[in-house]
Amino acid sequence: MPIEESTQPARGTTRRSFLARSAVGATIAAAGVAAPITGLVPFAGAQSSESSDDLLIDSDYAAFAVPLELAAVQAYEQALSTDLLDSGTTELARQFQTNHQSVATTLSALLSEEASTPRPDADMTAQSATAIEAAGDSVAIAAHLASVEETLAATHLSVIPTLRDAITTRTAAQIAAVQSQQAALLGSAGGASLEDLTPTEASTQEALEVKVPEPVEQTTTTTAAADAEGDAEATTTTAASGN
Repeated sequence: MPIEESTQPARGTTRRSFLARSAVGATIAAAGVAAPITGLVPFAGAQSSESSDDLLIDSDYAAFAVPLELAAVQAYEQALSTDLLDSGTTELARQFQTNHQSVATTLSALLSEEASTPRPDADMTAQSATAIEAAGDSVAIAAHLASVEETLAATHLSVIPTLRDAITTRTAAQIAAVQSQQAALLGSAGGASLEDLTPTEASTQEALEVKVPEPVEQTTTTTAAADAEGDAEATTTTAASGN
């Protein structure tokens, strides 16, 4: 992925996030299934119609996306532990699990300094656990994993118009493109038809709603000192009135 200076130097853009996005690009390229993103990147042009304050910064995108990527890692782990997968699907599952873990790890570098350690999304993890436990063969498991990939690809794609930083926008587009191809490969193993595997356009119908964490209010040292001084003055005034 080409790395260039952001044209929107938002507060989420730092050397730390720059290196993280570079790592994501390298991970995607190494996966060997990356698709051209020429048709996806222009979609980010919708940013120009919105106020900068209404767009997602890197840390908010990461806070939402990383738990989903970790949930995908968990889904593949459970699928591989069933011993039901055939050799071809097993190979795909191991590679795609590695891809999701790499994306989660590198996107974690975009999290704010105050963020807690990210954990797998509970809802997605539970849904995958139920589906995989109910699956009786490799085809059924592959079909579920394909649906996981479709959901994540649609989610990353849907976020593109809302991202503030241009380079992060391009990164999200590449992630969406790769996960769409992963969905197609697993869909083939899961018995999907050629028509279903080759839609005329990328869809965001399966996208999850973006949940941005609420900002944490912090009391600064200056504010605390001022409050303490005010309390002290009030006490002195009260004492003087009593005398």
